[in-house]
Amino acid sequence: ADFGRRASDEYMLSVAASLQQMGTLKLISVVTVTPPQVLRADAARGALDSLLLPDVPVAYSRSSSAASGSSNAKTFKSDYGISSPHVNNTGVELITRAMMTAPDKSLVIMCTACLGDVSEIIETRRDLFASKVKEIVLMGFPAKSVRRRSSIEPEESGIDAEDEVRRKVFQSCQDLGVATVIIYKEIALGFPFPSSFVDDLAETNHMVSLQTQHREEMHANGIWELTKQLQQETRGYRGSLKNIDLKAFSKYTLGNKSPPLTQHNIWPQVKSINLELVLGLLCCIPMYREYFKWEVHSREGVEHIISRHMSASAGIIKPDNLSSEIHMLVGVSLRTALNNTSC
Repeated sequence: ADFGRRASDEYMLSVAASLQQMGTLKLISVVTVTPPQVLRADAARGALDSLLLPDVPVAYSRSSSAASGSSNAKTFKSDYGISSPHVNNTGVELITRAMMTAPDKSLVIMCTACLGDVSEIIETRRDLFASKVKEIVLMGFPAKSVRRRSSIEPEESGIDAEDEVRRKVFQSCQDLGVATVIIYKEIALGFPFPSSFVDDLAETNHMVSLQTQHREEMHANGIWELTKQLQQETRGYRGSLKNIDLKAFSKYTLGNKSPPLTQHNIWPQVKSINLELVLGLLCCIPMYREYFKWEVHSREGVEHIISRHMSASAGIIKPDNLSSEIHMLVGVSLRTALNNTSC
């Protein structure tokens, strides 16, 4: 995963910790991709330790696909994300080791960026991958169904090397009978997780909740300051700046209720934060998939499902209920960690 690209990514690990405590899933490993993947891995390691998941190994990818990303990619740093001796560059080896010890058709692999490691495993340990992996969840990889070839193919990203890796992974999964679960990342747009939920979780005083609150508030206010500056300079500019869609920010983050330009802190007005990774994780679990709207495509008896919706309101059933569930799961993991941490 491109862990740390969003301000709330630690919430994904918090949800995983709660679900593991409940026996709903078992988090086997975390592999970070896209530069700076070492910083991403250190942040994930620190968050897992703080959530009492020290036995979940973390590695970073060394594949050429992962290294092809921009070294200036957005990364939200954490105070506990210091360099760790328990993180190394053996992403492929870590996933392979997990497959070798897992029961047949028991693993679900979630990918949010750069499929280089998965592609390498398929190429070098094809039979092992086919026998151990039940599903692969692809968050943020747009796809299309090609009827004449009875297949699901990735949309082109414009990067030839990355497109080739994506095609290889998509085609191999279908050839090997490994189900794919494909979710467009835009489904997180407007998901109703307001600042009040973040503030409530911060009251636990767990470092994950406090840092997430700080980063989200700084992120929202930073975009708001850019918005105000552009509105004043260009009389109502509504385009994009530095990869930030200001129109989408107003519509989804603020719920189409823009504060007055004289207001500096808009955090209390935030209606939605980016929970891409949390939603991707929940799509790994059958009972939570019932919240999402899917297209079903069958190939040789295996169902491949796609949610290609471009907002939460379009693609999620009862989003408020799912939001409350996420709020509960994050809170449980934070409080459990604090209650079981010896001073």
